[in-house]
Amino acid sequence: MDKAQRKAILNQAFSPTQPIQEKDFFFGRMNQLMKVIDAINEKGQHAILYGERGVGKTSLANIMYKSYTNIYPVKITCDRRHTFRSLWEDAFDKIQYSQTTNGIGFNAQNKSKMVSMKSLISSYTDLKTNQIVDILNNLGNDYKLMFIFDEFDNIDDLNTKYFFADLLKSLSDNNINTTVILVGIAESVEDLIGSHQSLERCLKQVKMPRMKKEECEEIIVNGLKLLDIKIDKIIQEKIIEFSSGFPHYIHLLCKYGCLELIENDKTYFSEPYLNIAINKGIENTSEQLRITFRAAILSSSNNGKWKNILYACANSELDEFNSFTTSDIVKEYNKITQKASNNSNLHYCINELTKKNRAEILTKLGKGRSSRYTFKNPMMRAFIKLKMNAK
Repeated sequence: MDKAQRKAILNQAFSPTQPIQEKDFFFGRMNQLMKVIDAINEKGQHAILYGERGVGKTSLANIMYKSYTNIYPVKITCDRRHTFRSLWEDAFDKIQYSQTTNGIGFNAQNKSKMVSMKSLISSYTDLKTNQIVDILNNLGNDYKLMFIFDEFDNIDDLNTKYFFADLLKSLSDNNINTTVILVGIAESVEDLIGSHQSLERCLKQVKMPRMKKEECEEIIVNGLKLLDIKIDKIIQEKIIEFSSGFPHYIHLLCKYGCLELIENDKTYFSEPYLNIAINKGIENTSEQLRITFRAAILSSSNNGKWKNILYACANSELDEFNSFTTSDIVKEYNKITQKASNNSNLHYCINELTKKNRAEILTKLGKGRSSRYTFKNPMMRAFIKLKMNAK
């Protein structure tokens, strides 16, 4: 491969700014993918894919959209302007079929033209869920459709969420040729579509957690293999540690490290290239993360202390809710500073990080001694690790 070819592969193998589009470059998340496939193969079942920002939900949605040969897929990206009607107008507009009309006069030939399914709902002034079901049923059982509504968390209209809940239940009971998949940022299914106990039977709930170490390794190993690049095992472990389970940061560090290697006609990913990747990664990450970090550490006398506290938060062991305690922070802080601080010494500073003057970088959960903390933006954890390890 020449340099241009390797760069072209690099942009597909490691994509920190855009979700993965092609299945040949999609690694990890097989467990979640198989759960969604099970829902698609089960008559009357639909799926909801949810989790934190940056864990790869849209990439998985893209792979589902492009991977099936026996299903007609439609993918819609939701925004705040969407209503129940406009979402289905956009979805049906992507499905076209042939419409034949009889010619006029003797020996006139029939005429055919392509029209979109959107025309089938144009006559309804007040679109109802049963009308969507009827339209889909009229297609017959020879056609199997899959509708993916990505970024469903952008939907502000509560009625739209209620209508979708009702539609999923109705489709499950009355239709066998359609699967609906909702994808969005949420801590729970209720956060995304509301509390509807009647959906439990027909809705496959698939949570996208942060990536496991093995999944991170799969992205790195397979991506570098495509580029004929080897990596130092210690550097691979550091990339995984810095990423904190977010595929975005795996892609970010690998892309900029490999780009430097390709530019210099090198094939071994060692520490100097990781240092370059970290610095370029920080430059090319979210501006909002950089602004929030600066606001959190701003001090007239001692920026270093605030940096160390944030780094201690980023290194703290997480529980099942991705949160940590004051004791966890103090333990890590003492490792970093080689001091012997206690909870009372740092309590004020930790509490300040939950306030507006420190950009509310932390969110406090609970009260008193049982209180715990989590990053308001979960991707901040990885960003802080990169900032503190930049050289």
